[in-house]
Amino acid sequence: MVNVAVMNSAVKTDSDVVLVESPGRVSFAEIHQHMLDLQAELGTAVNSDLQQRVLLFEPSPVVTLGSGAQGENSILEEAKLSQHGIDRCSVDRGGEATYHGPGQLLAYPVIQLQEHERDLHVLLRNLEEAILLTLGDWNIEGQRDRDHTGVWVGDSKIASVGLSVRRWVTGHGLALYVSGNQEPFQWIIPCGLKNCKITTMESLLGSSVEIPAVEARLKFHLLSLLNRTEVSS
Repeated sequence: MVNVAVMNSAVKTDSDVVLVESPGRVSFAEIHQHMLDLQAELGTAVNSDLQQRVLLFEPSPVVTLGSGAQGENSILEEAKLSQHGIDRCSVDRGGEATYHGPGQLLAYPVIQLQEHERDLHVLLRNLEEAILLTLGDWNIEGQRDRDHTGVWVGDSKIASVGLSVRRWVTGHGLALYVSGNQEPFQWIIPCGLKNCKITTMESLLGSSVEIPAVEARLKFHLLSLLNRTEVSS
């Protein structure tokens, strides 16, 4: 595990504003379609500063298959996924298979990248940094891995990161494992990593962690690192 320096983007301007949508627990299929619609709208709009979004939500159970997923090779226990009513959804983010469900906090920035923001490596590191800072607010020390995106605590993964970009408009983002049943990770090969251990904030702390509290801190750190300011709808 190594720490990687994070470069912040250029100076914030008055036009770098976003609407933050926080619907709570929602259908992943619905929020994913909403994200795709926003990406398409922003990608063709001429002047749409106020249309940029950050989506913060707790998803229904789903296994998402990124562009690197090797079809059935990413699924170990198809029968168990079906038995527990866990949907499968092919998505256009980078990476392979992962599980999302209740107890996870997902943050999807849907923003227009200006020319000085188009280093996607920096953007990924900033998403990881937002997670690291949020964990630090609960005195949890997370780390990066030199070879894989995401955040770990020791040898257990506590957050995943994956992006899509269309016409320099971002989609997808990060998932922080706050609480909940993470057993479905055992039924897939998460992020292409066999025998990948998963942990949550609650497991590490041994006490309840409220998602709204985590959401508030994650939003603060994420907007700061993205050089965006929240505006009211």
